[in-house]
Amino acid sequence: MTDELKPCPPKPVLDPCSGSRMFYFDKGDPRVLFGDSRSGVRETLCDGRALEVDPDVVLDVADLPFDDGAFPLVVFDPPHLHAGASGWQAKKYGTLPKDWKGWMTSAFSECWRVLATDGTLVFKWYEYRVPLSEVLTCAPCEPLLGNRRPGASKTHWLVFFKGGNND
Repeated sequence: MTDELKPCPPKPVLDPCSGSRMFYFDKGDPRVLFGDSRSGVRETLCDGRALEVDPDVVLDVADLPFDDGAFPLVVFDPPHLHAGASGWQAKKYGTLPKDWKGWMTSAFSECWRVLATDGTLVFKWYEYRVPLSEVLTCAPCEPLLGNRRPGASKTHWLVFFKGGNND
């Protein structure tokens, strides 16, 4: 028997597009593996607030480096602005690639792949230019629940559940 180090099991929650961790009560919650394609972003926004994007792991949500079924909870909050956008919102939220439908389909597929059976995928979408109905054509299945009419905020929160006949 060798004394090889075994990799630590992943944290139970994956957020592969965590950005600046805006909606977390604890931006350093030890249960969450914070990922993003950007790293080392430190800016002062127009209102004086500090913006920092410093994930635990730099990754591409459309090609996740984790085993199938590794996480019981995945939080997926992709960028909603189109590529080419600039300014503080692009720095804060990131941008969608030009082929957003292909990218979104791959990203949803990867989030679903790493989600454990009987796991939950929480999806957040802001209807800036792309309607939720178009985005949901990229999803692996129909959401279980969510807010259908978010009002003025235009922010949808949806819950997908992986189990039963939608594995």
